[in-house]
Amino acid sequence: MTHPLPVGSRVRHYGQQWPAARSGTATIREVQGPLHDGTYEYRVTATQDFSRRTGPDNPETRGAWWSSTATIPALTP
Repeated sequence: MTHPLPVGSRVRHYGQQWPAARSGTATIREVQGPLHDGTYEYRVTATQDFSRRTGPDNPETRGAWWSSTATIPALTP
């Protein structure tokens, strides 16, 4: 996987393994790094409920920072 991923990329967290998450559950808003260990930090806008897919009842309105070691690019349709 190539890092850093660009701002605007659709991503999911490595802990989100269910099939619907593969299309992404967050959007990258900012990238910081590389850090001292070569990783990056992504500021994302993620779903309110981490365990469910994005949708009208679970919007991407929660800000979070995800490490590049835990961030997986969404599959493109």
